[in-house]
Amino acid sequence: MVSVLSPNRWFRGEAAASQDHREQFEAIFDLHYRRIYRLIYRILGNEGDAADLTQETFVRIYRALPRLRAEGASAAWVRRIAVNLCVDALRRKGKAPFYYGIADLSARSDDDAIQLVDSSGDPFDIVVRTLAHDEVHNAIGALPSDYRTVIVLHHLQGMRVEDVANLLDVPAGTIKSRLSRARHALRKLLAPAHALDTV
Repeated sequence: MVSVLSPNRWFRGEAAASQDHREQFEAIFDLHYRRIYRLIYRILGNEGDAADLTQETFVRIYRALPRLRAEGASAAWVRRIAVNLCVDALRRKGKAPFYYGIADLSARSDDDAIQLVDSSGDPFDIVVRTLAHDEVHNAIGALPSDYRTVIVLHHLQGMRVEDVANLLDVPAGTIKSRLSRARHALRKLLAPAHALDTV
């Protein structure tokens, strides 16, 4: 995984940063960094852009620390900052190219990541499952950014439709519609790959 600057380096030149804010920021960074990087990477599909937007996410969090309430930074708040930055980046770029395969994702997996390949069992089954996952992820990458974003948030991140709607600031009905269209598009993209299975 591409690493952004160490949080300690962000405090240089920040004489006003209190020790409490530093400790609070380091705790937030340690808790959320890997998950946020993976989320951004799944949406954008580019390591460099993911590293840049991950860093920007944590810079914004750091700047917001003095205004945070006592309960601090929730995972939803941190995720909202990251997704908003992704949406802005996708708007600026138009349709950004996107690809990630099994090798890319498995290199970034940790405890709460989706298990992509079962390492036990018949080697042929393992290869078939690996190819199937690769086809699905490539198909997700071929979706328009609006569809890709809702698929990643709902299916890969496990967010409820209502939470995705709140995060993206659009009605839940719009999210349901995008999910339905995205699933339909995925079926069409994946159909040629599975046509040989019926022969």
